[in-house]
Amino acid sequence: MVNLVLLLLLLPSLLLAAQDNSIETVTNRGTLWVGMDIPYGVMEFYDKAGKPAGIDVDIAREIAGRLGTQVEFHTMPFARLFKALKSGQVDLILSAVTITSERQKNMRFSSPYMDAGLFIAVSEKTTNINSSADLKGKRVGVLKGTTGEKYARDSKDIDSSMIRTFDSNPARLQALARGEVDAVIVHFVTTKIPGVKIIGKPLTQSYYGIVGRLPDKALMEEVEAVVRELKRNGKLAGIKRSYSD
Repeated sequence: MVNLVLLLLLLPSLLLAAQDNSIETVTNRGTLWVGMDIPYGVMEFYDKAGKPAGIDVDIAREIAGRLGTQVEFHTMPFARLFKALKSGQVDLILSAVTITSERQKNMRFSSPYMDAGLFIAVSEKTTNINSSADLKGKRVGVLKGTTGEKYARDSKDIDSSMIRTFDSNPARLQALARGEVDAVIVHFVTTKIPGVKIIGKPLTQSYYGIVGRLPDKALMEEVEAVVRELKRNGKLAGIKRSYSD
């Protein structure tokens, strides 16, 4: 009877392990499908030739190299990435995704590969916003589906009726430049954005992780091996430096 109870407790894990053909799926296809919201600062953008570039792009190529496959970037608004992962449209998400306990209930994350604290960004001409307390009554732009949106909606300093959601990062930065919002909640900025400045201290301490499906343990073990190796050999630091001032 005890053995039967133990078997029932272990059954979900055993089923997940038996169904984990994540490595074979990718290698048989010959292409790693990576979900990404382009552009987003130096994390992902299009270079002068119109090809994906940036920190996340370079890391994705490192993972594909370890798997012996090509990499194909599937671009879409950030809020759609998680549904695309769940439905199998992409194998991984590499798009400046913040690790949160809520997301970890439904997705498998790599160990952190980059700091991802939230900041307030305003126009360089702005003088009346110097901290989160100054956001009361101000129009605040956030990227839909991000931890920045969650922070804004949970904040006592920000009026929920004044929150403006955007599907893309360029759209909200353009809105800031045009004066349609007074501030935006962003992650770190490693290169200067013309006309925009970061004010105050970080609002949160958080980190980016690479995202996979919960059942895809084998694939995520390979991803984790790449993250750890890039940290160990200094290549991750080199990738970051290549895109920063």
